[in-house]
Amino acid sequence: MHRIRSVRFRTASLLVLVAVWLLAADARTSAAAGEAPGSTTTLPAPGANAAVAAPYVSLGMALVRAVDTRFVDGADSGHAALYGGEELFDAGALDDGLRFHLAAGVRFPYRLRAQVEFGVARSLEWRGNTNYQASGERQPSEARLDTRQLLLAGFHDFPGWELAPGRRARPYLGAGIGITRYRLSGYVQRFPEPDNPRGSLRRGPGGEVPFTALPGGSGENLTWMLTAGVAMPIADNVGLDLSYRYTDAGRLRTDIGDIAIVRFRADGTRREIRVPINETSADFRAHSLLATLRFEF
Repeated sequence: MHRIRSVRFRTASLLVLVAVWLLAADARTSAAAGEAPGSTTTLPAPGANAAVAAPYVSLGMALVRAVDTRFVDGADSGHAALYGGEELFDAGALDDGLRFHLAAGVRFPYRLRAQVEFGVARSLEWRGNTNYQASGERQPSEARLDTRQLLLAGFHDFPGWELAPGRRARPYLGAGIGITRYRLSGYVQRFPEPDNPRGSLRRGPGGEVPFTALPGGSGENLTWMLTAGVAMPIADNVGLDLSYRYTDAGRLRTDIGDIAIVRFRADGTRREIRVPINETSADFRAHSLLATLRFEF
C-alpha cells in the first residue's frame, strides 16, 4: 500500500508540473501568434509589467536545518503512553541535510510569479536525547527521515538594483502552501550511562548497550512556507535564485504499535520485551537555504 501511494504521489506531482508549464507555454505562443507578420519578439525583462505571461522551470538544492523540537506522547489510542508525562520527552533536531528542488512556474505582469514545486529529501538524520528517570544524563536517540513536498507558491519581485547594463538583481518575497509526505524509520533510543550500571540497564557481556526501538511512522501533512530571496541574471534567460525559507510541515508521528525493549540479564543473556504503545509526535519546522537555476522561455 505504501508503494502504491508513493507512485501515485510522484505521478500526480509530475503531471501538475507538466500541466502548469504547458499552459503557460500555450499562453505565450498564442500571444506571439497574434503579432503582426515580420515583427520581432523578445522576452520581457524579469519583473517588468509585461502583457505576456512567461513560463519558466527551475532546479536546484536546498540546505535544510530543522528547528529544535521534541517527541512527546501523541493521541491516546488505548495503549500505554511511552513517556507518561509532560516532563518526559525526546529532545533533538535533524542534522543538516540536502533537499532536491524542481519547479515550473509562470511570470505574470506587475512583477508577480506563481509556481508549482516539488522537493525530495532522503535519509535526514534525527538525533536527540531522552530524559527517562534513572537512565543517566546521556540517552542518545536516532532516526531517519525521508520527505517529499509539493507546494503551490506565489512571489512578488521588486525592482532591485543594476549589476551591469541590462542586468538587474531583483529581491523577492514569497509564500506557499501544499503537502509534505514523510517516512520516519530506524527510531532507536539507547542507554549507555544509566545511574545504576548494574541495574536493569546494565550492558551485555560484549559491552552491548541496552536500547528501545520504536515503531516507524509515515503520513501527509498540510505545509506552508515563507521565503525571501534575490534573483541574479547569469546568462540570457537564465538566472540564479538564492533564498531563505521557513517551512512548517506539521507534525511527525510514530505509528501505534509495539516498542522493542532490549535489555540484558545479570547472567549476560539478552531479553526482548514488546509493549504496544500510543503514537508519539514532534513538530516538523525547518529553515533552509535554497539555490536554484531558473530557465525562462
